[in-house]
Amino acid sequence: MCKPTTDFKPTGFDVQKTNFERLDTDVSVETSKESMGNQSKTSGAASFFGSLLLVAVTCVLMLEFSMWFPFNQGHPIISSAAVKTYIPAWYKYDTTLTKFDNSAWTYNTDYLLTAFASVLAIKCLMARSPENCPKKDAASLKLRLYSASLLICYGISTLAGGWAHQHFTTVESLNTMRFRIFWCVCVGNVAFASCYMGMIGREVQKYFGVKGALPLGPWWFWPVYGTYMAAACCLGYISFKRPACDIFIAGISQSPTTFYCLLVLGLRKWPSSRTVASNSPKESPIDLVRLPYRIMFYVGFIGNAPLLPMYPMLVQYSGLSMAGINTLLHSWLMVMWGMQGISLLHLCNAMSSYTPKVSKD
Repeated sequence: MCKPTTDFKPTGFDVQKTNFERLDTDVSVETSKESMGNQSKTSGAASFFGSLLLVAVTCVLMLEFSMWFPFNQGHPIISSAAVKTYIPAWYKYDTTLTKFDNSAWTYNTDYLLTAFASVLAIKCLMARSPENCPKKDAASLKLRLYSASLLICYGISTLAGGWAHQHFTTVESLNTMRFRIFWCVCVGNVAFASCYMGMIGREVQKYFGVKGALPLGPWWFWPVYGTYMAAACCLGYISFKRPACDIFIAGISQSPTTFYCLLVLGLRKWPSSRTVASNSPKESPIDLVRLPYRIMFYVGFIGNAPLLPMYPMLVQYSGLSMAGINTLLHSWLMVMWGMQGISLLHLCNAMSSYTPKVSKD
């Protein structure tokens, strides 16, 4: 037979002991939370300073590489042509070595490039959801803004360049502050375009890239890089007797962001063309990206690289006039920038248009 139970009445000592145990537990929890918070802050600070160091090293090394590369392109004929073409000026021009074309072919094709880039920028910005869905528009907003900003950088650069070619017709005018401002806007926008290339690569990695294949890094990494290169241009570090050379150095500085953009799409295993062409709902925007536009993306971003050895060769050995060389280069730019713009527009439309599959369960 079970013994009857009696109610337990805690003594004062038992109550005090229980209170101490609760207090000890609370203190332990608070200490644990504080420790985790301190670890998180320490980790965040270490990550920030690590990224800051990386972007500083990248800026310095890439600027030096951009100034070194034209003279070391693997063939003595190209290097010899570069030595004769890339002569430092620091925005001080003379009648002996300075060459700056003022022909209508040069500045009119610059203006044509401005109009072309502007149209593509507007199209990218307006690549919204066909159903006017706010959620889809919000998902594609950053990619649309960065794509439009890159193309606007191109357009501002060629607008300022065209104006300079048209209105600064003497060596004396080239040595004015007015020309320097216009030319800094021209070349600085080419240098700062690295910012938007990197931000595009970052967005493409998030939504189209292989997860974990490439680091996203902090949002400010590429803006800092682009600002550094643009500042180097404005301070005269990227300045040559032939002002057109400045643009090629600024173009070389785009190398890290160019390859970043190429890798984020290049590492992806894409769905078959049948899957893309089908009318069934898509699980992600990746299913809407078509092969021709991917090819345009790759070719458009890497396609200006041949201009680097080509320019000094054309200047020194082709016998073409400066107007002819500039028209050829501008025509090449229009094709490559067009491929960039059209492929980015396609990616923006993919982000704005995909419809997730609805589960049957």
